Amino acid sequence: MNLDAAGQADEAEMPACGPDDLSVTVRWERDGSGLRGQVIAENTGGRACRLPGKPGVTPLGLDGRPLPVETVITLEWVSPGYVALEPGQRAAAPVAWGGWDGLAASAQAQVTWEGGAVTAAVEGPAQPAATDAPGNISSSWFRLLR
Repeated sequence: MNLDAAGQADEAEMPACGPDDLSVTVRWERDGSGLRGQVIAENTGGRACRLPGKPGVTPLGLDGRPLPVETVITLEWVSPGYVALEPGQRAAAPVAWGGWDGLAASAQAQVTWEGGAVTAAVEGPAQPAATDAPGNISSSWFRLLR
């Protein structure tokens, strides 16, 4: 791995963050009858890694099985297409869920990204208002939290 003048690893050569590198949480808050929130990823590993792309979020039912909710990834491009996370650093990706009238969601969700997937704790409401029509979850790019 190449080092820059400050002795830091070249981000483009960092390994991708895998499930063992990250602690992931989904945080929701009410937004009208829907939910708006963030996927928070913290590098809990011992090495720097790249967290590429935009996360997918699939709520899990009370039985632990995935609910039939699709994640719609927004289309805008951000260069370079990843965030570099040093150990202890965190990144967040905005997410929204418009409505739900299916089986009850639990306090867990499957979070996926290019190269990884984890079962994450859900903080805040587990699902949008139960009386609204089902809607997709949308997500956007991870950004470094400072």
